[in-house]
Amino acid sequence: MQIYTHLDSLPCFRNPVVAVGSFDGVHLGHQRVFDYVKAQAARLDGESIVVTFDPHPQEVLHPDSDFFRINTMEENAEMIAEAGIDVLIVLTFTREFSQMTFAQFITLLSEKIGAKAIVMGPNHNFGKNREGNCKTIEKICAKFGIEIILIPELMMEENKIRSSKITSFDDNGLTICISFACLVRDKSTYVCPCAKAP
Repeated sequence: MQIYTHLDSLPCFRNPVVAVGSFDGVHLGHQRVFDYVKAQAARLDGESIVVTFDPHPQEVLHPDSDFFRINTMEENAEMIAEAGIDVLIVLTFTREFSQMTFAQFITLLSEKIGAKAIVMGPNHNFGKNREGNCKTIEKICAKFGIEIILIPELMMEENKIRSSKITSFDDNGLTICISFACLVRDKSTYVCPCAKAP
């Protein structure tokens, strides 16, 4: 996997299919996104690209909160590489960057990366005030010829799999088990830690 940290140093990618997010923990939901990115890249004979941020946006926008990262950026990069993604672009997140509108960000994806498609879930928001979503970006994506690939949210035990849920589990056994399961790399070998041995 190639890793880039500056948009001005990017090469010309072949039919890039892009996913954008913090991807903290690279949990099962993230892995599903990556699977879609790779599949769509194969369909377009293109390259699979993940765009992420460092530091985590929460660390910049809410420094006094009780937020904590599940993994370091280095650990996330390693797991994204293991997922089979071709290119990882790590953008430095600052307060100034947070003021970028979703239209400006989509323009950046088009002009700097050459995105042909963007893969996102139904509850994915980005841009200033989190105003960019699968509905609001339709017009700007159409302008640049970027296909929006909307994927369903992954569920486990009727719970939505999100990093925020993993980092906020309580003493409820089921919630803890779900949180643990979300981070498992190989779903086929997962055994609930609360299961009693025979």
